Amino acid sequence: MSEIIPTSQSIDSKSWRGMTLPSFLIQQLASTAGAMLFGTITGAIPAVLISAVTKNTSGGNWADHIADQPILRAVGEPYFALPVLAGFFLGVLSSRFFRSSAAAWVWVLPTIILVWNLVSWHNGGYRPYWPDVWNNYFGSNCGSSECLYELFITAPFYTSFAYTLGWIARRALTSFKEHPAKSA
Repeated sequence: MSEIIPTSQSIDSKSWRGMTLPSFLIQQLASTAGAMLFGTITGAIPAVLISAVTKNTSGGNWADHIADQPILRAVGEPYFALPVLAGFFLGVLSSRFFRSSAAAWVWVLPTIILVWNLVSWHNGGYRPYWPDVWNNYFGSNCGSSECLYELFITAPFYTSFAYTLGWIARRALTSFKEHPAKSA
């Protein structure tokens, strides 16, 4: 029976390394797409509830009334506040589900992708290079690209970095609780 259920003695270093890559990939997905989804749902629920009880002044249908809710500004560009908070929260929770320290490294891949996009950016030719880069990846003036660069490049960087910070905060808090400073 002990051969079927792995114990801490039966897991050797080879199988531990084999578990790290899937853990990293799952946490990479959770820190980017999961945080965006969780943050969007967190903003959409109050938007729908507020729309259900307030008068529609948008001039359109009920979906337009939902889209006009101020809470939804916290979901989108340029700051992605709710997805970033969701990334931090998921990072705090990650130590409950994953034993590896892969959460410390989930920010690396989105950072590489962001930096690559920043240095390989081709502007339209009529605008200075760095202001165009800023507007398309970080600013609120990204209308010419429909802000898709912020959504698919910058937001995963923000959320994965917040995920790592949440993981670090959880580890620091746990370490502090396990080893409190001795009073003088």
